[in-house]
Amino acid sequence: MPGYEMLTPVGFGAGGAVWRARDETGRTVVVSFLQLPPGDRNTALLRRLAALRSTCHPHLPRVLDVVGLGDDRCALVTDEVAGPTLTTVRTAGGALTPGAARTLLTALGSALAKLHARGVIHGDVAPDNIVITAGGVPVLVDLAGEVSTERGTPGFAAPEVRTGAAAGAAADVWALAEVVRWASGDHPDVARILAPALSTDVATRPSAEGLATAAAGLGAVEHLELPPEADLAQARLRSGQDATQRRADRRPRGRHRRRTRRGRHMALVAAGLSMVVAVTGMATRWAGGAEPLGEDDVQDVVTALVAARDRALATGDAQALGELTEPGSELAAADAALVADLGRAGVRPDGLRTRVSEVAALGVDGEGRRRVRVVTRQGEYTLSGRGESDGVVVPASEPRCTVMVIAGPPWRVAATEECG
Repeated sequence: MPGYEMLTPVGFGAGGAVWRARDETGRTVVVSFLQLPPGDRNTALLRRLAALRSTCHPHLPRVLDVVGLGDDRCALVTDEVAGPTLTTVRTAGGALTPGAARTLLTALGSALAKLHARGVIHGDVAPDNIVITAGGVPVLVDLAGEVSTERGTPGFAAPEVRTGAAAGAAADVWALAEVVRWASGDHPDVARILAPALSTDVATRPSAEGLATAAAGLGAVEHLELPPEADLAQARLRSGQDATQRRADRRPRGRHRRRTRRGRHMALVAAGLSMVVAVTGMATRWAGGAEPLGEDDVQDVVTALVAARDRALATGDAQALGELTEPGSELAAADAALVADLGRAGVRPDGLRTRVSEVAALGVDGEGRRRVRVVTRQGEYTLSGRGESDGVVVPASEPRCTVMVIAGPPWRVAATEECG
């Protein structure tokens, strides 16, 4: 993008990967790429986003620039907000007290009121879009969820949005109330204050400003404290990379004890699967491998590679996996170890699906091999045992950027490296 150097993906927003970037002055910023609605709505949304550049609010990132990228896309450039997400803080530190819930509700209710006054609907108020800074200040990020085709984050989308209605100010209010209810562990005092905002009747919900004002009923304000860094690091693993037991609280105590060692083995397999997929997730034959790989083919090739490897892993096809990488390479050895681990654990990755959000051809190296930059995100899947209804749920991963060297035909991954 003109004037900005893309550095690395830091998450996913309404229009795909969200990038950390550097502007011409060397300042680090965050760039969100947005797919705009057609017709007059396109121009109206651009105008509202541009108006945010004059908005200053302690619980919103500062909008630095809105860059048009043709008729149907734009880039929103904001300040980088450093800190863990509310998801991580809640996982590491447990439920918020009513006083801390008041702080969160007051801050974010006022942030939403500012957006709504500018005619902007957030559209995706969720724990992963709330950053808690080092000073304990909550900041609502990803300001363009209004244009998302995914209609918010599952579990935090208002009832009317889930049934197909467009997100509006009332949907933002419902989502914020649900976030605070979740963060407080459904504390009864908090639930009482939030009840009007969680009504299924859109007309009876308070405004964002009204919800922020109602937070005074939760008693004395308490500062949002960040858990120790070690606890935050473990929480990031649990929520983003490591495996968690599904419905473990419903299992008989004796059965749970008998399966502890196997459960740990399955968790290790899950971590290994995530790492290997991130490194070699694009390695396989291209079905049209009789011809050289041209510039126009890169997107289709990479998409096919990802889907083919997911299928091979899900079916445990060791022979297919053996054809994915260059023989004798480190990637081939990693795949062989992965297959062995899956076999020893007696599990299969059900529902494994890796999303490709961005593909960019970087040129050809001295040996005529294609260099391709790919941003992927592995969705949630389950490591299921043979004949068992329960399994280990592996949460969706953070987006990963990989530079791949593709050799062929037949197309295989010869080498990989992390972007940057």
